[in-house]
Amino acid sequence: MVDQPTGPAATPPPPPGRTDLRGRLAALGRRTRSGAAGLTIVVLATALISTAFGLGAMGRADEMSDGAAWLWNSPAGELARVNGNNAEVDLVTSLPDSKGGAVEVTQNDEYLLLHDPATGKVTSVDLREMGFSGALDLGRSGDFGVVLGKHTAVVIDRLGGEIKAVDPATLQPTGASLEIPGPLVGGAFDNSDTLWLGVPTQGTAVGVRVEGKDAAIARTVSVSDPGADLGLTVLDEGALAVDRGGDRIVAVDGAGDARVLDAPVKLKDADMPPRTRGDLAAVTVPGKGRVVTVSDPAGSAEVASFAIDPDGAGTAVAYEGRVYVPFADDGRVRVFQADGTELNPISLPGAKGPIELEAREGHLFINSPDTGVAAVVDPSGQANLVDKTDPPPGDGEGRGGGAPASGTPEPSAPPQTQPPGGLPATQAPPQPGGVPSTEQPGGGEAPTPRPGTGQESETPTNPPAGDDDEDEGDGGGGRGGDETDEPESTDAPGAPTPVSATAGDGSVTLSWPEAYSPDAPVESYEITWEGGSRTVGGSELSAEITELTNGTAYRFRVRAVNRYGTGPAAQTQEVTPGPEAPGAPANVTAEATGSDTATVSWDAVEGAADYQVTASSGSGSAVPAPRTTNSASAEITGLEPGGSYTFTVVARAEGGVSGEPASSQEITMPQQQLGAPASVSWQASGDTVTVSWDAVEGAAEYRVVPGGDGAAALQEATATGTSHTYQPRGAGRCYSFTVTALGADGTAAESGTTSQASCVREFN
Repeated sequence: MVDQPTGPAATPPPPPGRTDLRGRLAALGRRTRSGAAGLTIVVLATALISTAFGLGAMGRADEMSDGAAWLWNSPAGELARVNGNNAEVDLVTSLPDSKGGAVEVTQNDEYLLLHDPATGKVTSVDLREMGFSGALDLGRSGDFGVVLGKHTAVVIDRLGGEIKAVDPATLQPTGASLEIPGPLVGGAFDNSDTLWLGVPTQGTAVGVRVEGKDAAIARTVSVSDPGADLGLTVLDEGALAVDRGGDRIVAVDGAGDARVLDAPVKLKDADMPPRTRGDLAAVTVPGKGRVVTVSDPAGSAEVASFAIDPDGAGTAVAYEGRVYVPFADDGRVRVFQADGTELNPISLPGAKGPIELEAREGHLFINSPDTGVAAVVDPSGQANLVDKTDPPPGDGEGRGGGAPASGTPEPSAPPQTQPPGGLPATQAPPQPGGVPSTEQPGGGEAPTPRPGTGQESETPTNPPAGDDDEDEGDGGGGRGGDETDEPESTDAPGAPTPVSATAGDGSVTLSWPEAYSPDAPVESYEITWEGGSRTVGGSELSAEITELTNGTAYRFRVRAVNRYGTGPAAQTQEVTPGPEAPGAPANVTAEATGSDTATVSWDAVEGAADYQVTASSGSGSAVPAPRTTNSASAEITGLEPGGSYTFTVVARAEGGVSGEPASSQEITMPQQQLGAPASVSWQASGDTVTVSWDAVEGAAEYRVVPGGDGAAALQEATATGTSHTYQPRGAGRCYSFTVTALGADGTAAESGTTSQASCVREFN
C-alpha cells in the first residue's frame, strides 16, 4: 500500500483457466520455498519448471541481471531477486544458517556476496553458473567490508587498515595485502572501478585500483586535517568527504582533483550512504534535523540544505534528483525534492525494524529486511510494492492491482501524515503496482481505492509475509504472529560450501564441509558432473572420482539431501585431470600469529601454479575452509583460540593436477586475551572533543571513560570503531580519557589505556 493511490482500477479477472494454473504454481512455489533451500527459479514455462528442483538444470548463464537487485528476507532466511522493471521476484536463494539474522548483500551482474556479521561467514554465489562457489570466515569481531567492482572483489578490514583483493568466485586472495593506516571509513567502487576510502588519521581520501592480482593506491587526496572525524560516500566518479567536526565538504573527482565546499550547518555525526549514484548527493545531519545536498559535485557543486524531522530519521539517499529519508518506526520513506519540497511518502505495510535503501541498476530499491515487504522506485518517482515471499511469476503478467499511473506526475494534496505547515507535494504518489495479490480468501478481488480519492484501507487485505498480525504461515518460511502456532520447519539442507577439488591422473578428489541441516540429519550427498554422477553417505565429506579423461575440464556440484529434500548446489571451479603432477612442498612450517590466525610457509615447488592449504584439528576445534594461494605462504584465519591444528599443503599444476601432500608440525593457538590500546589521544576542534585510540585484536567494542574537570559534563561511552566524539557542555576545560577493550560477550580487558591529561581554555 502506498499513500494516496492514484493508479488504475483493479486488474481485470484472468482469462478462464488462468486462475487455476496460477494457483497451482503458487502452491508449487510455496512447497519449493519450504522444502528446498537454495537458488530456485519458479516459472510458468513447462520446460523450465523442473529447474525449481535442481540448480544444474538452470543453465550456465544468467540473462536477467540487468535492472535487478537481491533483497534479504530475514524471517525466511531467503534472498529474493527483484526485477526493477516490473517490481516482481524472478529468483530466490536461501541461506538457512542465517535465517532470523542480518545479512549484508553485495552484488553485481556476475556475483552475489553474502556476509553474515553474526557468524563472520561470507558466501559467494556465481550467478553465471548459478551455484554457491566460495566461502570466507572473517570472524565475529572487527569491522569488515566485502565490496564488488565490475570484475573484482576486495575485503576491507576497516579497523586494521588492510585491503585484500580476492577472487569473487572462490573468495581466495589473489595477491598481497595493501596496508593503509587504520581505521578506514567508507569503501565502494566508482564507475571507473576505483575503490575509494577515507583515512581519518591522515586526513585523506585514497583511490585504490586492483590491477592484475594486487590492490594498489592510485590516488591520495587531502580532504581534512589529520585526525578529523571523516565521513565518505563514493560518487559515480570520485568521492565526497565530510569533516564531522566542522562544516567542510570536499568533492573529489575521478582524477583526484579536490574542491572544498562550505556546508550551511555543522556536520556533527553526519551520515551518508556508502555509494551515491547520479548528480545529487545527500548528507544527513541528525543532530541538526537537516539534510545537506550537493548538486553536481564534479561541476557547479551547489550546496543547499533543508529541514527534516530528526526523530527516527535514517540515512538519506539521493536518487534521480530527489532525496529519500527512511523512518523505520513509521514503516515509511519520506520523499523530498532537492529544495526541500516534500512529496508523498512511500509506505511499507507491515514493515518492522530497519529500512534499507540502495540505488542501483537505474532504480531505487527499498527493503525491510526483517519482513517480506519491499518497494522499487523508478526514475520518474513511481513506487511499486514487492512481496519478497511471493512465488516468482513467469507468464509476463503482473500480479494484480498495480500498474503504475500513466501520464506525467501532477501536484497533489499533501499526505495526511504531513506535519502542519509542511510544503505541498508536487509528485504523483507512488502506486502499489508490486502488491503481490488482491485476491481475498473467499475469492474475488479485494477493494481497491478509486483513482484519485486518496482512500486507504487501515490494514492491507493481503499483506506481504512478515506482517505478523495477518500472516497465516503458509509462505516465506511459515512464520506466524503466534510463535506457538508456527509450523515445524521442514527445510532441506544448505549448500556444502566450499567444495575443494584436486586433480590426479584420470581422477579428481573432492572435499566439502558438513552441510547446514538443523531440521534433519543429512542422509547423503549427491555429486554430479558432465557425464556422470555419484552419491555418498551423509557422514562422508570427500570422494574420489575416477575414470575421468585427462585434459578435459570438469566442474563438480555437490548437494546435500535430508528427509525433507535436496539442497542447493555447491560447486568447484573447473579442474582438469592430467598425468604430470608437481612434487611435494618441503619444509612446511606453521606459526600462530594471533589467537585465531596462523601463518603457514613452505618451499616453492617447480611447476606449481598454486597451492592448497588445508587445516585439520586433533582437538576437535573448528576448521576453516581450505585456502588457495599462488605464493609460498598463506595466512589462515578463523582458527579457534586454544585449538590444536596441523596444516597440509598440496602443490597444483595448471588445471588443478595435484602432487603429494606435505604437513606441518602441530601447533596450539593461544587463548584470546584482550590487551589495552597502544595509545589513546584526544583533540579539540570547534565545540567538539574527539578521542582516538589504536585497535585491539579481538575487541568487539571499546569503553571510553572521561576524566579531568570536564568529565562532569560528559558520560561514559561505548564505541565499535577506534574514535568517539564528544560535544562538551559545562565549564570544565581539562580532560583525559581511558579506553578499555571489550570482547564480543561484553567482558572487559584487564586494563585500559589513559590519554595524557591536558587543558584547553576555549572551544570556539
